[in-house]
Amino acid sequence: MPRVCCNACGNAVASCICKWIYPIYNKTSVVILQHTDEAKKPLGTAKIVSLCLQNSMLKVGVDFSSDPDLKRLLNCPSHNLSILYPSESALELHKWKEGNASSEEQILSASLQKTLMVLDGTWRNTRELMSVNAVLQTIPSVKLTPTTKSNYRIRNAPFDQALSTVEAVSQALNILEPEISTDAMNQCFENMIDYQISRMGKSVYYKNYIESSGQLD
Repeated sequence: MPRVCCNACGNAVASCICKWIYPIYNKTSVVILQHTDEAKKPLGTAKIVSLCLQNSMLKVGVDFSSDPDLKRLLNCPSHNLSILYPSESALELHKWKEGNASSEEQILSASLQKTLMVLDGTWRNTRELMSVNAVLQTIPSVKLTPTTKSNYRIRNAPFDQALSTVEAVSQALNILEPEISTDAMNQCFENMIDYQISRMGKSVYYKNYIESSGQLD
């Protein structure tokens, strides 16, 4: 018998996260490009972002070269578009927010509608997205210095400062729009993780995620 899934979050009905979703009215547009591999994972966090943020868009694929929404963004003079990606030339998020009043062009850029593009997937996935979609390399990049360690307790992070997509977007908005609260996204994320740990059992969680990651004292 096929598994019944929620039409909104895509999870099995038993693990539906919609009961924890609450709207967040953000001004900064958030566009997520999700790798198809990540879309297959039931515990991905991009869906939390797209369901909570009222000014967001989630795109799934690998080659976005013919995507009309992306083309429109790239050619829209009223948007100040940046991609959250730690390139060598990436600007710190707070500097992107503040802008630099040293020229008329930069003053104008700071006043435009900000759009933050986020790549969702493993680091290998995101490198593929950047490689396949050469146009992404032409978008100014911004970077985030994490303020807290990831709490993605059921995935082993590739390095200490790695964040899930929902955590990265939440921390980014805390910088760009400190007047709004992103607690709803973070709480939904916590609830989803807690539920999955309860389903697998503490002994399995301890063995697979505590012992294996070397988190023992």
